[in-house]
Formats: sequence, C-alpha cells, structure tokens
Amino acid sequence: MEISRGDTRPPAAGPEDYFTGEVQVQPLFGANGNRNVGAGQVTFTACARSAWHTHPAGQTLVVTAGTGWVQEWGGDKQQINVGDVIWTPPGVKHWHGATPAGAMTHLAITGDLDGEVVEWLEKVTDDEYRA
Repeated sequence: MEISRGDTRPPAAGPEDYFTGEVQVQPLFGANGNRNVGAGQVTFTACARSAWHTHPAGQTLVVTAGTGWVQEWGGDKQQINVGDVIWTPPGVKHWHGATPAGAMTHLAITGDLDGEVVEWLEKVTDDEYRA
C-alpha cells in the first residue's frame, strides 16, 4: 500500500501556453507499473478554460464543484455540473473550463500511452468560448 500525502503534492498554476485565465492544477497520482492512468484536480476560475487538446489514451472528467462547459471539435458546447462524468475517447479534440458565472473543479483521470498523456493544440478563442 502507498499513501501520497496531500501536502507533498502542492497545486500549481496551469501553464499559460495551455490555459486561458486562472487555473490551479493539483496532482493526485501518476501512472506506474501497475496503473496506466494518472489524475489531477483542476480548478478553473470564471471564464478560465483549457486550450484545445487530445489524449492518446482518453480522459475521464468528474465534476466536483461548480458548473462548466466541455466541447468536442465540430460539436456543440455542453454544460457540465457537479456529479457529471465525462468520457473523452482517445484522439478526440476538445476543451473544458468554467462558465462566466463562476468557478468549476473537476478530477481529470487521464490514460497514459507510452508516456504520453496529452497533445496540446491551439487556444480556444474568446469567440469560440462565447459561441
């Protein structure tokens, strides 16, 4: 058994290259020899969002606080609420973040494929966000 104490995994600001607005990322756990997923808790302030991105092994989001939006490339933006679980299959271009009304927090459980977990793409424009 392994215990990872919370104070050994401090949150960090989401990198500006990959996020718009204020985002905090709290690492939870990474892939290892027995587990092929990692996870983090991500908190977006109002209007904050990720850039467009894909995951080579897919991703599951679990909304734990607030209300947010997710959008798949070419699809409609969808509202996500506390308790919602979102599965994004491998290779699907998408973004997620908070609404203008307030913050949103989700757990991001991301598959690891040969050490790769995400491919970051272009930022979501203000027009795309508001659409």
